[in-house]
Amino acid sequence: MLFTSAGFALPAAAQAPTELPPIEAQDAGPAATGDVAASGTEVTGSSIEAGLAISSDALQLISRVPGVALQSNGGIASLPVLRGLADDRVGVLIDGQQATNYCPNHMNPVSSYIDASRVERVVVTPTLSPVSMGGDNIAGIISIETRAPAFSDGGIEIFGEAGATYRSVSNGIGASLQANAAGEKVSARYEASWNKADNYKSGSGDEVRSTLYQNYDQSLLLAARPADDVLFWVRISQQGVPYEGFANQRMDLTDNKSSSVQVHGEGPLGAGILTAEASWRSVDHEMNFLSDKGGAATGGMPMITEGEDTSLKVSYDTPVEGVGQIRVGAEMFRASMDDYWPAVPGHMMMSPLDYVNINDGERNRTGVWGQWEAKPAPAWSTLIGLRYESVEMDTGEVQPYSWTSMMSMPDAMAAMAFNAADRAREDDNIDVTAKATWRPSDSVAVEFGAAQKTRSPNLYERYAWGRGSMSSSMTNMTGDGAGYVGDIDLEPEVARSLAATLDWSDGLENGRVLRVSGWASYVEDYIDADRIGTLRDGLPMLQFANHEAELYGFEAAGGMPLWQTTYGDTRLSGTVSWAKGENKDTGDNLYNIAPLQGLFALENRKGAWTQALEVELVDEKDDISAVRQELRTPGYVLIHLRAGGEIGRVRFAAAVENLLDQDYDLPLGGIAFGDYKYGGRVDPFHQVAGPGRSFNLSVNVAF
Repeated sequence: MLFTSAGFALPAAAQAPTELPPIEAQDAGPAATGDVAASGTEVTGSSIEAGLAISSDALQLISRVPGVALQSNGGIASLPVLRGLADDRVGVLIDGQQATNYCPNHMNPVSSYIDASRVERVVVTPTLSPVSMGGDNIAGIISIETRAPAFSDGGIEIFGEAGATYRSVSNGIGASLQANAAGEKVSARYEASWNKADNYKSGSGDEVRSTLYQNYDQSLLLAARPADDVLFWVRISQQGVPYEGFANQRMDLTDNKSSSVQVHGEGPLGAGILTAEASWRSVDHEMNFLSDKGGAATGGMPMITEGEDTSLKVSYDTPVEGVGQIRVGAEMFRASMDDYWPAVPGHMMMSPLDYVNINDGERNRTGVWGQWEAKPAPAWSTLIGLRYESVEMDTGEVQPYSWTSMMSMPDAMAAMAFNAADRAREDDNIDVTAKATWRPSDSVAVEFGAAQKTRSPNLYERYAWGRGSMSSSMTNMTGDGAGYVGDIDLEPEVARSLAATLDWSDGLENGRVLRVSGWASYVEDYIDADRIGTLRDGLPMLQFANHEAELYGFEAAGGMPLWQTTYGDTRLSGTVSWAKGENKDTGDNLYNIAPLQGLFALENRKGAWTQALEVELVDEKDDISAVRQELRTPGYVLIHLRAGGEIGRVRFAAAVENLLDQDYDLPLGGIAFGDYKYGGRVDPFHQVAGPGRSFNLSVNVAF
């Protein structure tokens, strides 16, 4: 795998792809590949193979990484939570490419544009991520990487793989395909996937409403290698979601279409490597009600978002004798959005005008960065980086459904005030990362450092203006059922963090390993929320507001061999994560902080076959956000079985999730609004329930 000067891995290998070693997430340590920091985690190989049986959601592949949690967000793509910081606070990249979430409910996050079957590797770098990896985040980076272009030693080679999946808890089925034509200088790869699932059932046997979905995607990768150290490639992709239910939102996704183009080039320049990349993406997103929430036969409530991303990046990576490795780069990212809700003829509240939520919204980032990596002594390595970004935001005038209707009066007054305001804003953001790693031996690494990371508000946090009960409730990115109003005067979030990691192994292949990490972040101008009213169903109406916040926690991961017999090698491994977050101005807990949790696995390997028994333990969630009326969740214990292997060209991965069919609530699942709406809005609110027992199977056939 060839790594660019931007610090993340791209599908840019200039030789035939080599299979990476199967490093389990909980065992990744000093033996991991050199681009992964001591505090980072690499997921690849057998971990990805096992994950394909569980979900087509690419982020589910890292759900077992300590410090990572997933916020429920539909069946296609979860929202990431990294050390207590969620969603836009986490930088998620697909082959280095960013994407804007063009939805007031964040239904189309970055990871919705890639199926798990296309993932080759995921690298999680929390807190102390180098500035070269990207800006506009305060939690760290999740880098999702696809397969590298393949080239032959001579002649044309045709090869590929077809796969299928089944998951019983939702009658979920899926199919995937990759086909390659590789020459010595040029290559092409076509990839496609399709997935469909019904509402899943909880451990009690009840349907969890609004959890069904269907999606497809396809991409064409064309690559050229005119010289051994020069590579060009272009990827053209399309994605579609005919429908997707959202259990914790008032709305559902009724159509989402996206097209994208990404161009990459790299080659030598002087003593270093020059890398340039450009990308473009368009998104057409529609929301309304699926059948569990009443359907749209009488019009429902149509909502349309149209967005476009454009980016350009250039970087240069060169060794300097006596100094170390110097990396410099510049980039720009342009996001434009229109968000409007067509009038419903004859509806007193939603007519006669189209509701214009965001009109020609712009969020444009321009940045430069520099990074110095050195080895001041044989056992020491250091990294210091500085990034500056200018973020310019603006939007046009808006309008309610009606300027004169009494029902629309709160929105009409809010629209007039919004239109009269100066809406243009510019932020000057500074990121700094400084860390050192001490490796006194091949089996020990200690990493420690400090970072300042900055994130500007997104378009909805600054420009969602509606103050009616219905209009404000349409903006919600957290699944808590609340309605949200933006604030033009929001300041960027600035997180100042300290982190340290001890990584130890006994130096033996498949031997004992241990990693312990501690971290703390103080976030100036953390974008939380203040209560400004109450919705008709008793949930809060909130306005995004800057506050001071503090987060801290720890993670531990380890593994050890137990015994070796004729039946295989047996190993015990485990992870533990804990985080705490508090609003220092109000004393309230931050929302959706995952409780103490652990995962312990007993695994047996013999040849190409693996079997595992997993025990997942999750504590009760009682540190809840009062301002959001967050629900408590009880603790639970789940047992999972997994098996996988290969016979010739056929690979299998099977799992029984939630073996004992336990009924439990997802701590980060949010309010079960689908169940509430389906039940006629009479039952008390409850948390989204987790899936019951599921028999899963993934089969892949190479050709």
